[in-house]
Amino acid sequence: MQRSKILTQRQESELNRAIIQYLEPICSENESNQTLINQLSNLLLNENENKLIKNNEIIDNYLEKKWSSVIRLQKKILDLENELTNIRNIIDIDNDENKIKNTSILGKDRINWLPFSSSQNFETSSIINSVKLHPTLPLIYAGCIDGSIQIYNFVSNENSLPEKIIKAHTRSCTKLAISYNQIDINKNDQPQYILASCSSDLSIKIYDSKTFQHLRTLKGHEHTISSIKFSKNSNHLYSVSRDKTVKIWDIIEGICIKSFIGHSDWVRDLDICNSKEYDEFVLTCSNDQSGRLTHAQSGIGIAMMIGHSHVIETIKFLPLTSNIIIDKYLKENQDFFPSIPIVILDNEIYNEIGYKYCITGSRDNSIKIWLIPPPSIIQGRSPMPSKYNQAQAWLITTLTGHQSWVKCIEIHPNGRFIFSGSDDKTIKIWDLNDLNNSGNIGVIRSLSNNEGFLNDLDFARLTKSKNSSVNDKILTHEEILKDIEIRIRCMLVSGGTDNIIRLWK
Repeated sequence: MQRSKILTQRQESELNRAIIQYLEPICSENESNQTLINQLSNLLLNENENKLIKNNEIIDNYLEKKWSSVIRLQKKILDLENELTNIRNIIDIDNDENKIKNTSILGKDRINWLPFSSSQNFETSSIINSVKLHPTLPLIYAGCIDGSIQIYNFVSNENSLPEKIIKAHTRSCTKLAISYNQIDINKNDQPQYILASCSSDLSIKIYDSKTFQHLRTLKGHEHTISSIKFSKNSNHLYSVSRDKTVKIWDIIEGICIKSFIGHSDWVRDLDICNSKEYDEFVLTCSNDQSGRLTHAQSGIGIAMMIGHSHVIETIKFLPLTSNIIIDKYLKENQDFFPSIPIVILDNEIYNEIGYKYCITGSRDNSIKIWLIPPPSIIQGRSPMPSKYNQAQAWLITTLTGHQSWVKCIEIHPNGRFIFSGSDDKTIKIWDLNDLNNSGNIGVIRSLSNNEGFLNDLDFARLTKSKNSSVNDKILTHEEILKDIEIRIRCMLVSGGTDNIIRLWK
């Protein structure tokens, strides 16, 4: 018999013994098959090798263990190849003079921190629809398709096991939210951060985020609840649903205090902006392929975002730190935007209402950035629809690079970087500064070691400022960034259909 030119004699001997060991129990019940095994043993093995098998001097299930080792090795090779691709992307970017500087790309300065690879993975028992990081504790919450909320402690010695599994809902848990402030929900002088979950079972559940105690159940929607968001300045929780409504809840009293309809189809996502002068504004997006800005307390529509060709899955206000970048681009390229009255960019109303730009992600695989026209302000009345551009937002730019639905978007605390998760199994990072370099926003990093669709992302919140008046006193963009650099927590968490929570830090 001709010897293998690839395997050594020892490797060939081990392989032959493993094959015989694997086949023997399969063929043992049939006499003719047993004869075949004996002949095969005589052909492949010498007398000493036959004795090793009969004396059980070969590891049990040797072939299966070798094969599973190969699979694990293949997975490791794939992960390393993905990391190598990321490194090459960084090198290519570093060599391009129009891209951001090396220190920014590599995240050596905290204010420009970007994730490179996941530092910890936590495997859940079900598909993950939503993920959230606790504002202060080392806890990650995952809302799962089986209705459970699974909680992991990422500094625990037993972090492979969940800290707690809450059987929250009878159907899929679609979204999680955590309050911005500690709330004394039971009026017992023990305020805590509040965890909320919503579901296709038509309920919203309220929990103590630290003790995991169930506090409230909110009911009132007539179809799947898609998303929820806490107000930053009150005890209010906002929810949107397939029943087309937006509802505002007082979580202390456990009641719905307002409900309005702004879309003609399933409302998918929302975001909240708080204004000192005009209460709160809510952004929503829908299956009707539009985004809408509404004055929350009155329910009056202020502006629309129209331009996507498919369902809009996610929508967010861009932080005020993004304004300086996009304003500069618009002022230097006025010819490209003849319908925008450039003077409105310096309109003080934007400082009063707290927003200027927003971003949307859609099933048309694209991300769009919009300039929202300011509302019409009449003294003594609620804000009214904008008088500009027939109350429609101006499309500033479209980000293309994903190969499938864009499902989630997160904004870096510095307002410069955009994170997007997609059904193409990648998290892409975009740099707004590219607008002022090349006129287009491209992908500066793609995190591709995910094995399933990306359903949600959450960037860790800034730590509380030690100076309670810092937000009132800081006036310049540089001072704002300096404060963010002190307070930033360099952590991103992701979850999706591969049942794995990934912590990037």
